[in-house]
Amino acid sequence: MKRFITIFFLFLFTTVFSQITVDNSLSAQDLVQLLFNNSGCASISNFSVSGNNSYASFNKNGSNFSFENGIVLSTGFINNVPGPNNSLSDDNLGTPLDNDMNSHFSDTYDTTILEFDFVPLTNYISFEYIFASEEYQENDSNTCDYSDVFAFLIKANSETSYTNIAVIPNTNIPVQVTTVHPDVTNSCQAENEEYFGSWNSPSDPNIPINFNGQTAILKAESNVIVGETYHIKLIIADHSNYRYDSAVFLKAGSFTVGTDLGIDLSRVTNNPLCGNETITLDCGYPAATQYQWYKDNMPYDGNFTIIGGANNQTYTVTSEGKYKVEVDLGNGCVSEGQIIIEYDSLPVVTDTNLIGCNDDFTDFYTFDLSDAVSEITNNDTSLFVENYYHLFNDAENQNGAITNFDNYTNQVINEEIFVRIENQSGCASIAKITLNVFTNPKILGDEDIYYCLNTYPSPITLDSGLLIGNPNDFQYTWLFEDGVNPIINLNNNFHTLDIIKKGVYTVEIESLDGCIVSRKITVTNSDTATITNIIVSETLIRTRVSIKIEVTGEGDYEYAVDNYNFQDSPIFNGLLYGYHIITVKDKNGCLPNAQKEFTILQYPKFFTPNNDGRYDYWNLNNTNSLLVHYNSISNITIYDRFGKVMAIIDPKSNGWNGFYNGKIVFPEDYWFSVDLIDFKGKVTKKIGHFSLVR
Repeated sequence: MKRFITIFFLFLFTTVFSQITVDNSLSAQDLVQLLFNNSGCASISNFSVSGNNSYASFNKNGSNFSFENGIVLSTGFINNVPGPNNSLSDDNLGTPLDNDMNSHFSDTYDTTILEFDFVPLTNYISFEYIFASEEYQENDSNTCDYSDVFAFLIKANSETSYTNIAVIPNTNIPVQVTTVHPDVTNSCQAENEEYFGSWNSPSDPNIPINFNGQTAILKAESNVIVGETYHIKLIIADHSNYRYDSAVFLKAGSFTVGTDLGIDLSRVTNNPLCGNETITLDCGYPAATQYQWYKDNMPYDGNFTIIGGANNQTYTVTSEGKYKVEVDLGNGCVSEGQIIIEYDSLPVVTDTNLIGCNDDFTDFYTFDLSDAVSEITNNDTSLFVENYYHLFNDAENQNGAITNFDNYTNQVINEEIFVRIENQSGCASIAKITLNVFTNPKILGDEDIYYCLNTYPSPITLDSGLLIGNPNDFQYTWLFEDGVNPIINLNNNFHTLDIIKKGVYTVEIESLDGCIVSRKITVTNSDTATITNIIVSETLIRTRVSIKIEVTGEGDYEYAVDNYNFQDSPIFNGLLYGYHIITVKDKNGCLPNAQKEFTILQYPKFFTPNNDGRYDYWNLNNTNSLLVHYNSISNITIYDRFGKVMAIIDPKSNGWNGFYNGKIVFPEDYWFSVDLIDFKGKVTKKIGHFSLVR
């Protein structure tokens, strides 16, 4: 049993949780002195503190709190400040509102105030703090809507109103739950999340303070005037109601006075020095007893080395680094200031020309000056145009920028324009744009032409259409597009081009001045016709017929009979029987014309061999007219439908009487053939059919 008890007590005493401790016994002066840590660089007086058991000093007490010790001001009772975060601090102090606080935040309750006067011997003050609150509620929309308020108010005796320096860095936004928090799911996006510290889990026994969340370590800072009397009020209050307390923790010894050397000039803040620039740092204390300047080279590690001979109020920087000055102001006050000075190279730019090309012979042109940027910056997308100027000095001083840079008409023949190019750091170089105005090459307009397929593979020659000048003084680029494939660069730097293919050809013509014009030549296929058939139709007029000419070929054709009156239609009405010449011509000029001799035989379509004196014989009717064009006409051979020769007759005789071997044949259709022989001996065979009718 003793052994068990021993083990139990050993476990009890080794499981120790650490939270901060608070002491509310200090006076207002003690609290302020804790912040200043007996600095000789300022005199402090007129201390006062007000609240309701809501202020104290604190000690880290071995916990993981960020500050070793300091003071805490709360909107609740001070005994509820230490952790862990396992209870709700939700006190009603009942303290009155403060008019100065209400001038910055209305509707405040439970005010706790620490205030004092101080006179600085330096030109800069700062102190570190953490804001914590029960109104930080993880994944709860209340975090987006509610926050207690606090302010660090400062004013010189010569001023009438206070300035709040408890703000988000580089802004005028007060630090609150609603302005510093991570993303709250389905409620609000993060606000200044980089300045949020942590959520404090209620289940973690090692949380050092009794608040749901807290900011990171923040710095309140202000420039001041040496020897001026200032009043400071450190105030925290509930807002809208007393519920859900908050506290602000101020680090002991962090209320420091120092030397303001100005803002850092660095690449991180996009404001470094540029090129070979220099800057003279001035610590601002002409009456100091001693000065010493130091430098910490990159990467900055806090290892400052003395700059030999730098023992004056000012120091001129010519190379990058972190610089520090220590100034002995007497009375035990040594003020320190630091600044980062970094350099960025100047943008690399190239002077260039812009060419304006007119169709007429004028010397003025409307330019888009931004067309020169890619060449000026060598396509460096990290560079950008600050503006365009008429004079170099104006570009240097950013004075009198050209506002219509994208619609700018040159004011004189060949004027130089200056463009200021900057990088992301604001470092600038100035480039020159020379504006030149020339005249475009004079050329023919667009053209439609035809390629005759019957001439393939013989080429046709396209011409650039240049009207004025020696063709050898220009450059040519021929492009081809067939409507299916991508545009092809034919790489032919000549003013003519031989082609054997239809499509759209574009020629770009560039003068020695750099002016470029283009014209389009659309090549369409055409071809001579091939006459494939001539269809003959009877008309109501027995001496005349109609024909339809059928052709093949990739062309646009017109037609004529006996070379008389070409027409678009292939149909001709009212032609006389007999010999004709058919001509088909390509409208697009493809030669030769298609021609065909054509003879229309005139004969009865039926006969009735019954010896009644009417239609008793069958023969050709227009033999005499045919003999005008032909040397002779052969005998006519007549067949039945089985190809049996029924008769052979002389075209000059009465004709066939319908008998075969002395007997009349059956009534049916019969066919005939006859040869037409021209004067050169060429034979044209003609066939036809007719009916024997009883």
